[in-house]
Amino acid sequence: MISISPALAWIIAAAAVLAVELFLNTIYLIAVAVAFAVTALAAWLGMSFSWQLFICAVLVAAGGIAVMQWRRRTASRKDESERLQNLDRGQCVVVNAVGTDGLAVVEYRGSTWIARPGGADPLSPGRWTIERVDGAQLVLGEKLP
Repeated sequence: MISISPALAWIIAAAAVLAVELFLNTIYLIAVAVAFAVTALAAWLGMSFSWQLFICAVLVAAGGIAVMQWRRRTASRKDESERLQNLDRGQCVVVNAVGTDGLAVVEYRGSTWIARPGGADPLSPGRWTIERVDGAQLVLGEKLP
């Protein structure tokens, strides 16, 4: 029968969790892998198995809390980047004429754009707000009075 040291078993477990992390792309599994690696160090130092489990549990919990706080802090940054990437949202364009296909050609920021309706209302001449940019097309939201 082959015997494996507890430290090596924890290292193998950490490597397996990291391998799964590559496929799932969650940062929580990195915290678990780090906890397993530190627990391997505790096993190598000769601590009992109950202490190894205690250390692992504390580190997994601390890592999970740290990841949650980090994600909460970076969520506000994503909102700012979302706003900066969608500078056109809410801007106004003037539709002069609508083609038979329901699309319009509008001038916006010095360029010619194809505009299409975003909702159920078909385009008609007048002032419209931009809902979003979809490739090279402006998706118009609502008609302004």
